[in-house]
Amino acid sequence: MTDALAHDILTQGTHRFLADGVHYRDLLDIRAAIGAWSDWCRVWSRFAAEAAARGDSALGAGHRATAARELARASLYYHYAQNFFYDDLAQKRAASDAKVAAFRRAAPLLDPPLERVDIPFEGAAVPGYLRLPKHVSKPPIALLLGGLDTTKEDYLSVNDLCIERGLATFAFDGPGQGEMAWSMRWRPDFERAIFAVIDYLERRPEVDARRIGIIGRSLGGHYAPKAAALDTRLGAVVCWGVCYEVQPLAARPKNVQDGYLFLTGAPDIETADRMVRPAINLAGLGPSIKCPMLIVHGGLDKGTPLPLALRLADEAGGLVEKLIWDDAIHCCHDRSHIVRPAMADFLATHL
Repeated sequence: MTDALAHDILTQGTHRFLADGVHYRDLLDIRAAIGAWSDWCRVWSRFAAEAAARGDSALGAGHRATAARELARASLYYHYAQNFFYDDLAQKRAASDAKVAAFRRAAPLLDPPLERVDIPFEGAAVPGYLRLPKHVSKPPIALLLGGLDTTKEDYLSVNDLCIERGLATFAFDGPGQGEMAWSMRWRPDFERAIFAVIDYLERRPEVDARRIGIIGRSLGGHYAPKAAALDTRLGAVVCWGVCYEVQPLAARPKNVQDGYLFLTGAPDIETADRMVRPAINLAGLGPSIKCPMLIVHGGLDKGTPLPLALRLADEAGGLVEKLIWDDAIHCCHDRSHIVRPAMADFLATHL
């Protein structure tokens, strides 16, 4: 019998798991194997290790395409093993490191391949992957940015959609995200890491750095529009779940509170609240967003109530398109078959 916390997260996350590439049968078996939240990281990691072993076997047999997808699947399962699992940071770190390692092995095998890049940033490095579409000269490029505990490795399904439309991609972790969280925690000027990425891409002759767009997912739905308001080099922005402002942390679920405690290094939730809520707020920035913007939002999103997402749309100074369902969940993962292609189409159109 699965305990309440694990049951709720498995149920609430089903649409996202499947959209990101978790196989349905695996999800059923994972769900059956998790009896309590304390099992979460261990069970997901076991299924990740099995996928990695299949990838090794395929690679040994010369089946590179199969190996690529199994290693990418292993990375995704390791991602979910550590996702919002803060009860045991040693387990979280081990799963996070295994996620990064599996994806690094998958990256050169995928078609087209992904190039690992580490961009120096104020004593640390912004880790990311540059991917170029085939047979496209100097393509525009989509920056793929995650949120509170989403990362470059679990963006592959959207990455593929962008590549199919002739866009290059750069998926990366910023301060407090993914593998960078272990070297640099969250900072209120997170957007400086985005600017560092743009600076780097301007030196890459393979892409057209005059045509850069960004998709910001969840908390990235704050960072992306803020960056667009402050840097005119961004030519299009997608808010994949708007984060106009952070709701009072004391009222958020415990695993979300734990995420902000980890993100900030704060000793308690009251301190974390005082750190993030003044800094994560889009008030006054909307009129400075002059590039086309797509807002993707669900009416059941508790992180950012829908009226705040609509406020950003009203305040923005450029062309705004909206994909909104009153009955959709956070980031509209339950409409992923509509939303994810539409985001890639939007960037392909406006870049």
